[in-house]
Order: sequence, then C-alpha cells, then structure tokens
Amino acid sequence: MLLNFTKNRKGFTLVELVVVIAILGILAGLAIPRFMDATASARGARIVADMRTIDSAIMMYNAKTGNLPTSKDALTIDKTTGGVTSAIKVLAAWPTPPTGTAKVTAFNGSEVTLTAPSTNEYTLDVDNGRALYNGNTVDQILNNK
Repeated sequence: MLLNFTKNRKGFTLVELVVVIAILGILAGLAIPRFMDATASARGARIVADMRTIDSAIMMYNAKTGNLPTSKDALTIDKTTGGVTSAIKVLAAWPTPPTGTAKVTAFNGSEVTLTAPSTNEYTLDVDNGRALYNGNTVDQILNNK
C-alpha cells in the first residue's frame, strides 16, 4: 500500500513571492522620485509664503510708522519709548527657511530650483523694504530672473 505524501499546503511558493517583490520594487521605483519632487515643491511653497509674509509685515510697519524697517528686529520686537510700549510688532518671529533643495513653478510655467544659502536665512533689503532669499525677492524668484 502506497502512502499518500501529498499534504494540504498553505502559503505562497517561492516564485509567487519573487513576482510580488519584483512588482513592489517597480512601484517603489516609480513612486519615490515623485515623492521627492513633492517634498521639494512643498519647500518652495513655504519659501514663497514666508517671503510674502515678511513683505506684508514690512508694509504694515511702513503704514504704522511711515518708515521702512532698518532691521528685521524692528518687525519682531515691541518698541518701548519712555516706558510706553507701542504696538509696532508685526511678526511674532522671523521665519526660518526650510533646508535642502526647493522647487518653485515660475509665472511662465518653468521650474525654478532654489538652493539654500550658506546662512540659510531670509534677509531684509532695508533700502527697498523687501525680503530676500539668496539675494532675490519673491517677485524675482517667481519671474525666474
């Protein structure tokens, strides 16, 4: 009498596992570059939003005082004169730009790649009353100049 060696097998074969792993690898290879572009675009959107916020704060400061701010501290610190604090503070804190490469879509549809400056901070153009990132205003960045 022959013994029946066939068992009720449950699970996946090696070939099935290899095929599934290969498909997952291909999908990951397609998705990861798109995710990295989305991250760079988010950084770019934050830079543009931060610069517009600073520019708005400069306009509010100008409207309240009649002058352009002489430093970024003028926008973030309450001014006290003779023991009386005047409400000149227009920014809660000076924003810090994101680190890494950022991408912005310019008005003409082209993609602008922004690299963080060595100091990685926004600066204030006291002569023109504009926020600068790597020496450019938000308008220069969005006009790809």
